[in-house]
Amino acid sequence: MSAFEFYTDDIKQDMGAVDNYIKRALKTHQRLLSDVINQLAGSGGKRLRPLMVILSSRFGDYKRDEIINLAAAIEILHMATLVHDDIIDDASIRRGEPTVQSRWGKNVAVFTGDFLFSTVFSLLSKEVSFDDLYEVSRVVKRICEGEVDQYQQRYNTTVSVRSYLRRIRHKTADLFALSCVIGAKRANCSKTVYNALKNFGTDFGMVFQIIDDILDFEGRQEELGKPAGADFEDGVYTLPLIYALDTDYRMPLLNVLSKGGYDTHDVETVKAMVKASGGIERARATAQNFADKAAEDLRPLPDNEYKRIMLAILDESVERRY
Repeated sequence: MSAFEFYTDDIKQDMGAVDNYIKRALKTHQRLLSDVINQLAGSGGKRLRPLMVILSSRFGDYKRDEIINLAAAIEILHMATLVHDDIIDDASIRRGEPTVQSRWGKNVAVFTGDFLFSTVFSLLSKEVSFDDLYEVSRVVKRICEGEVDQYQQRYNTTVSVRSYLRRIRHKTADLFALSCVIGAKRANCSKTVYNALKNFGTDFGMVFQIIDDILDFEGRQEELGKPAGADFEDGVYTLPLIYALDTDYRMPLLNVLSKGGYDTHDVETVKAMVKASGGIERARATAQNFADKAAEDLRPLPDNEYKRIMLAILDESVERRY
């Protein structure tokens, strides 16, 4: 059963309002930017970050118009990070569609990312306090630091689990945590609720990224919307491979990874060895540990439909195939 089936009518309406607000906020008279933005806005995505803003705010004094605006800003921020991420990774496909940088070139992709970032801060400057704006800027800074860490650690076969977890916390989990706390703060939630939601956002984000990295080894391109094995081909060694390199498969893996360029057989060989080594199984166990923590984080919250939706999304994220 999809977590979407747990959405109440008001949540479905709110998410529709977020999509409409994003389209309005990103309107521009610049023709090229408009074409690029229309592709981005229509490419779909899970919209989990704005959903977390909305769900978190439901545990306090819900102010619909303000929350919709904040949720849209958070999603646009996420879109901006993806555009810049694709530039760094030289990615050609995302969500089954050509990336901005592959279709229009890196220059246009940089302009687009900058346009999205500027839109975010323009929206937030009208909705949040200076303290909140400072917190958003700190998260953007940590995302950048996580990306740089990942770039510097490419092809590093000695990268530690601890280093990997720190990287994905910056790259992914911090934005989920921000999504939760910005909704909770605007709704004037109690400190107990605020802290519970912040912790949930962090732990959920860790689950989400670890599962994403697992799918790079066992997912299929038609489900992922991008080539499987793309991360380790680019020298980005994630948790399943890090675990596999800590087994008797280390030397056979190094023999392939040291080649520099991989053909289809090499990619399948690495995937097979990572699976045989138990790397995927250990990574999935780590994701489950974070999922258990995330569920426990929600324990102080009242048992209502919004908590049930969050738990359903958590369960689905652990089991997802794309």
